[in-house]
Amino acid sequence: MNNVFEVSSLLESINNIFKNTLFLKDLWIRGEITDLRQVASSGHKYFQIKDDKSLIRCVYFRFLQNSSDVFEDGDFVLINGEVEIYQPRGDLTLKVKSVKKEGLGDISKEIQVLRKRLESEGLFEESRKRSIPNFPKSISVVTSPNSSAWEDIKKTITDRYKLVSLNLLPTLMQGDNCADDVVNAIKYSNELGIDDIIILSRGGGSEQDLMPFNLEKISRAIFSSTIPVITGIGHEDDITTADLVADIRGLTPTSAAQIAVPDMMSIKDYISRLNTNLSRILDLYINNKTPDLKNYKSEITNNYENKLTHLFQKIDIFETDLISKYNNNIASKISKLELIKNSIEIYNIKKMATKGFSLIENKDNKIIKSMSDVQIQEEIKILISDGIIHSTVHKKEKN
Repeated sequence: MNNVFEVSSLLESINNIFKNTLFLKDLWIRGEITDLRQVASSGHKYFQIKDDKSLIRCVYFRFLQNSSDVFEDGDFVLINGEVEIYQPRGDLTLKVKSVKKEGLGDISKEIQVLRKRLESEGLFEESRKRSIPNFPKSISVVTSPNSSAWEDIKKTITDRYKLVSLNLLPTLMQGDNCADDVVNAIKYSNELGIDDIIILSRGGGSEQDLMPFNLEKISRAIFSSTIPVITGIGHEDDITTADLVADIRGLTPTSAAQIAVPDMMSIKDYISRLNTNLSRILDLYINNKTPDLKNYKSEITNNYENKLTHLFQKIDIFETDLISKYNNNIASKISKLELIKNSIEIYNIKKMATKGFSLIENKDNKIIKSMSDVQIQEEIKILISDGIIHSTVHKKEKN
């Protein structure tokens, strides 16, 4: 056991070997940039360069960056640098001296080609995306049961809206079987038919970790879902193809949970403020309208009294007119009755006969009014006060 090392001494020895190996101090490496981040305070850039099988961590110090091309995640680059072991973590690290951009990496090219095809088919169209219900009753969460994403979603939804039930669909969130697992979970939720929303979520990770969410099969499953899908995948800067197809993208798992449910405390505060404002507005309105109401009351009272007085006057006039017409009508009737009475008395034969008048009729009881009404030798009746005289016409003599 002569070659026993402390961890730090072993890493230091390896670094010494690298330093003494000429080609490792000035090498060129080609690959695709991934997981790029820049520390704001120092300006140093940290990223990984990968091919389809492996990746290496890289650090690019600010003072060396002036002579290099600008690059970002997905760019295919040619890097010059030296290899060393980062002793605090034992990571193999490439200290970058310069970067030459050569285009998009193969994986990024594939993702871009897929996205253009899906976009041309309308999978990214906002007009076809489903609306999220304001007050969901049941939500399926497609994520790993042991993940921080699940804990964040549970806590956020429980704090905001306790009326919803959460159904965890345990799913692999990275690796070779991740995509199939996610697709099956989305299909299962649709077949179950009890959920109002599906949340598809995982925490942050490398570009390789998030790669399944750039695959076509997950995008197709989201598009085919009859239940609206909210994604919360990775960090704010991580945009996957699944995010573009989803009905709404949350920047993080917590953000996805916030989108899915309302905040009951905010709703209660809003209703309370609304009630207070309405009461204040109503009081203000009533106070402003009180003078008008008093004027209306006075106006209504005056109009009522004036109209009532006018109505009484019309009633009095109508009553007087009615009585006058009634009296005139009675007087007219009485006058007519007097005339009738006088006429009756005039034509009362018996009464007239007492005064020497008589009434002459022929045998048919027709009153003889002129000489033409009677013939010679015609029998006639002479009506007097105390009887009838029968006689015959012997002669007619005209005056």
